[in-house]
Amino acid sequence: MDSDNAAALITASRRYQIASEDLQLGMFIAELDRPWLDTPFLLQGFLADSQVEIDTLRKYCSYVYVDLELSSPEVADTIRRSEVRGDAPTPAPRIRKAAESDGPATRPLTPSATDAATAQVERRRATAGRVYKTRADVRISTDTRQRFRQFVRQTSGTSKDADEAGPIDRMIGWMRQLLRRGDAAGAMLGERERTSRDAIRAWLPGDIELETYEDSHSLEQELPRARSAFGHSEDVLKTLVTDVKAGRVPQVSEVAGAVDDMVSSMIDNPDALLWVGRLREEDVTTYNHGVKVALYLIALGRQLGFPKRELGQLGMIGMLADVGKIRLPRALLDKPGMLTNAEYGMIKEHVRLGLDALREAGGLPTEVELGIAQHHERLDGSGYPKGLKGNDISIFGRMAAIADSFAALITPRAYANPSAPQDALMNLYEWAGSSFHEPLVEQFVQAVGVFPVGSLVELSSGEVAIVVAHNRVRRLEPRVLVLTWPDKAPLSEPVERDLLTAPRSGTGRLRIVRGLPSGAYGLKLRDFYLSGIARANGLPG
Repeated sequence: MDSDNAAALITASRRYQIASEDLQLGMFIAELDRPWLDTPFLLQGFLADSQVEIDTLRKYCSYVYVDLELSSPEVADTIRRSEVRGDAPTPAPRIRKAAESDGPATRPLTPSATDAATAQVERRRATAGRVYKTRADVRISTDTRQRFRQFVRQTSGTSKDADEAGPIDRMIGWMRQLLRRGDAAGAMLGERERTSRDAIRAWLPGDIELETYEDSHSLEQELPRARSAFGHSEDVLKTLVTDVKAGRVPQVSEVAGAVDDMVSSMIDNPDALLWVGRLREEDVTTYNHGVKVALYLIALGRQLGFPKRELGQLGMIGMLADVGKIRLPRALLDKPGMLTNAEYGMIKEHVRLGLDALREAGGLPTEVELGIAQHHERLDGSGYPKGLKGNDISIFGRMAAIADSFAALITPRAYANPSAPQDALMNLYEWAGSSFHEPLVEQFVQAVGVFPVGSLVELSSGEVAIVVAHNRVRRLEPRVLVLTWPDKAPLSEPVERDLLTAPRSGTGRLRIVRGLPSGAYGLKLRDFYLSGIARANGLPG
């Protein structure tokens, strides 16, 4: 088998979009048309081998994506023959081959990798009925990718000819853009962002007066306080979880104090806390997940200009949204495979259980209760616990849904590898309008960045780097810390580069070509952080 054939086995050529009414036993379900967390399917990829699974898919999904290489040979042959005969319905489409541009780009395989690629396919086929851990098949449509790129271009200070501009021309462009953004309110936004914000303002409570925030500390200055605030929040939430588990009244006031510390740090420089949060990415405990959701909610609120009081409320929502899971059986939360209707009903109860536990402490603000109660509701009514639709979901519930889903997508799970943050953001964009409020998704992308702080990226040179801090004018040209050589072999000492001012080389301007998931190429950010190398590069703990 040559390298092209091997690559074809493990990329988008095997994925077909299948209408739910056309599903059959023996199909391997690689991806859904909605977030996995909004369905009873805990395994992100599975072989449909029971009618109950087929019926459940039809209940929750209009269409799914089927991996032919992992499906039963009979089913795969039937679909292939239908395509050859030309009788596979297309435009709607009930059966459609996924275009290569719909999935991650395929890197050419060297001859030495061909056998490994073939072996990988065989291993995945052999384990298809058990656990499917890769997220390489998370599907983002061509239309979504195009709309996402257009949005990023309009809001990140990037023009189509940016790659061709020299450093002086680019600097002049940045200066002009900065001048254009300065009006009486401190920001003259582009039409796209102005439209987005106007749509959000319509949902804000009347007493919220939006503010404009500027970074008052550098990343290096803010990191010590950020690390302390994150650690304090973890400790407080861990204690609260222990109290809930033991049936004691939780100390919600302690959580509020920890959130205030996070808010103060995020106001002065949001990159510092987001950096620290990414370094805890391998920890998926309930209290750690809660702190991360709180960070993303505060970052989104800061982006929108929420006052400090409302930022604190958002942080409380993130910290407390999943507390009710502590009162569910551990075996249920860790169960592999599809949940039964009764089990999924129990999972949905975690929202009520959490609110009941928190109300025992008293004094929970109405906005916080709303955010917790609605963080699993979806605009199209497919969420829970009440199946609320559109106008019935508050701004706090809408924001919590986005932050919670993003945190879940980029975090390693027992049943799925993490998505690259960039892909996770595009997934949110794919689901915007049906599950999530599109203007809020756009503002969330602005808040965390297309390549969020602390995320791994691959550069045009082939090197792998960590995003250290954003350049506020041109968000696609951040400061990075290069960790590897172009062949992905680790450097003995990382090298810091600012893509905003990096000089052009023989291969053009150095830029980010794609985001990478946590753990890519065996790189562990926490190991790097603890090694002391970060401190040597101006990133103290």
